[in-house]
Parts: sequence; structure tokens; C-alpha cells
Amino acid sequence: MIDALEARPARSGAALLLERLARFPRGAAVKGGSDLDRALASRAGVVFILRGDGLELAPVIKRVHDAGKLAAVHLDLVEGLSQDRTAVRWLVRAGADAIISSHWDLVRAARAHGATAIQRLLVVDRGSIEHGLAAISRGEPDIVEVLPGVILPHIAGLLMPRLGIPLLAGGFIRHPDEVQAVLASGALAVSTSEPSLWE
Repeated sequence: MIDALEARPARSGAALLLERLARFPRGAAVKGGSDLDRALASRAGVVFILRGDGLELAPVIKRVHDAGKLAAVHLDLVEGLSQDRTAVRWLVRAGADAIISSHWDLVRAARAHGATAIQRLLVVDRGSIEHGLAAISRGEPDIVEVLPGVILPHIAGLLMPRLGIPLLAGGFIRHPDEVQAVLASGALAVSTSEPSLWE
């Protein structure tokens, strides 16, 4: 069994992750392979692991830590893990610094097991914002990630005054001007799969 304390950096928790994102507000969203290699060599302080075999993530997370970075794993997207509390415990034991989910009960479980909890909010219309804010109040995450992040400048007035916790924006952010627009709208940082933005 993996010792989570061995796998994690000396300091952990939401404060450290927020500090890394404040220092360089572009997290590297990776789906494996060469994306991971580029992310580990980049300036990004946080690597968002969006794909992979959940049962084989421990060595990947160790590589992220060995590169001096934090690992945030998207529980809903990795293969081989059910979306339940057992999977949350597994990811914590594998060394995940943060766990991302759209499910408020898994977000609560992530916090209960000592991981930084990031709740995803998929925005498709005004109703999804209302529904998402209700789910966020139940999940009590450390951080919210809004998707697609590129629309944040258009919905910030509906979302930001009611949120009260740090916000990330992810999805379809591919150009520096989009990053600047999102940050100017109140996001702490972006997560992006565009390698040129990791530098």
C-alpha cells in the first residue's frame, strides 16, 4: 500500500495549491504521454491529470512530485475507478494533492480525506449556474473550476458575487489574451491543455 505522506510534498493542502497557482496562474491539464513530459518540464506549478488508468496513477503522481509540482486528479475522468468514496481514498493514498469532481458528495469526501477538493461547474445556461451553485453549497469545495473557462468573462457577473471561494477556469483557453480576460474576470488561474501557455 502506498504511504500518502511519503508521496506528498512536505507542505500540502489548499493553501499550497492556491499559492502555486497565484505564482504562475496557468495549470497544465494533461491526458498522459508526451503532454505529461512537457508539463513536468514547464513553469506550471500544478498538473491537472485528466485521463489515465486510475490504478496506475501512483507512479505518475510521483513523477509530478519529483518535478516539484502538485498533482490534481480528475476522478470523474480517469479509468478504472468507480466514482465513490473508495476511489477518493485510493487517490489520496496514491498521493493526489487535489481531487476534482463534478459530484458534490465526492468533493466532500475528498476534503474529509485530506485532499484539496475542486468542484467542477459545467455552465451551459443560466439554469446550470443556479443548479451548480446549489451543488457547490452542498459540496463545500476548497476551489471551484468553471467550464468552459473561456466564457467566464461573459458570466462573471452572475457567478463571482455569489461564489465566495477561489475560482479556476478550464476548457477552450488556448491563447494568452483569453488567459488575461479570464484572470481579469476574477479567476485565480486557468487550467489549460495548450502547452504554449505553460511557459
